[in-house]
Amino acid sequence: MSTDKKPRQHSYHRKHRHKRSYTFMIISGDSDGVTKRLHLNHSQTQWLAYSLFALALFLGCYIIYSMMTISNLRSIEAKQQKEIAELTEENSNLSASNEVLSANTEHMTAALNEKLETEHQSAEEAEKLAIPSGFPLTGTTPLPAKAVDDPNSTEITKLTDKNKNTAKGNPLVLFTASQGSNIVATGSGTVMAVTSDAKFGNVVSIDHGNGYISIYRNSGSAVVTEGSTVDKGDVLFIVGKQNKSLGYQIQKDEKYVDPEEVMDIKG
Repeated sequence: MSTDKKPRQHSYHRKHRHKRSYTFMIISGDSDGVTKRLHLNHSQTQWLAYSLFALALFLGCYIIYSMMTISNLRSIEAKQQKEIAELTEENSNLSASNEVLSANTEHMTAALNEKLETEHQSAEEAEKLAIPSGFPLTGTTPLPAKAVDDPNSTEITKLTDKNKNTAKGNPLVLFTASQGSNIVATGSGTVMAVTSDAKFGNVVSIDHGNGYISIYRNSGSAVVTEGSTVDKGDVLFIVGKQNKSLGYQIQKDEKYVDPEEVMDIKG
């Protein structure tokens, strides 16, 4: 008995893999109607697809980035415009405030200049009033007599044509006041001393603060006290029957000067 055995056939179709290919047709618009074809195998098609996908992804990302950038720039622009508007308004307010301040400064400067001018005039007036140029008596009085006071003598020496060149002592002016008149300060200042006087009875000395000291010698009772502040024309003595004689002297920088060279005789 025989057994027929069929030989095994090695088939090349069992594991046959089909290769994919793609054809792209490009149709020309020429009159000849020629059609061109582009054949791509599987790997080439994948490469082309990945490339197109990457390009599309890049373009999408670029578009999104551009939109975000534009939106951000618009937001920044809006913010800047708002800040510009606020700064413009603030600048307008500052300009208005500056105008007000300038006006106030002008007013203050004018007021200050006026005040300084007033103070300057007041200082000049006060300086003028401090000079003992006034007349030491109120009312009318005979012309005074010139004399000298020698500290070593017990009497006041009146000057005459005979002794005016030989008499020694500090210059002094003798007044004969009328009853009811007053002996007054010839300039503003401070009473530096109220003391007794061997030749007249009492003496009031006024420091005028500018190197001048005026001295009033009378037998009456002084109505001012040491340290008192007096103005020009303030009463120092009240003249009665017993104290009509006034001896008036002036010192300048601690030296006696002729009172008639300083005071206004017209008083």
